[in-house]
Amino acid sequence: MGNKGRWEYLQAIYGRYRKAERKAKQVILNEFCANTGYHRKYAIRLLNGAPPKSGKVRERRRGLTYNHETQAVLTAVWEAAGYPWSVRLKALLPPLLSVDTSPRSTLSPGSRRKRRKP
Repeated sequence: MGNKGRWEYLQAIYGRYRKAERKAKQVILNEFCANTGYHRKYAIRLLNGAPPKSGKVRERRRGLTYNHETQAVLTAVWEAAGYPWSVRLKALLPPLLSVDTSPRSTLSPGSRRKRRKP
């Protein structure tokens, strides 16, 4: 039984377990443990805990710190420098980026202003 099947089985059995008396709970718990492969104590915690939620959990993502253009330039610098770790890369960037003021630079003026901010 996969995780999704176990979760659906928990949702189906939860109400019946909560309403049952002690002897019936033992039978339901034995059946639940046999079908899901959960240890008895874990199954008891699931069945006595909060009701299982239905629906999908929404993924949370952080917003982009840099736009794609700036990120491409930073990736190129990181690769050219031999993949330094964060502290060394941070120390390496100001001298490299101050040199990059040529008109052939691939960064837009807005991106240049953003990268100069601490």
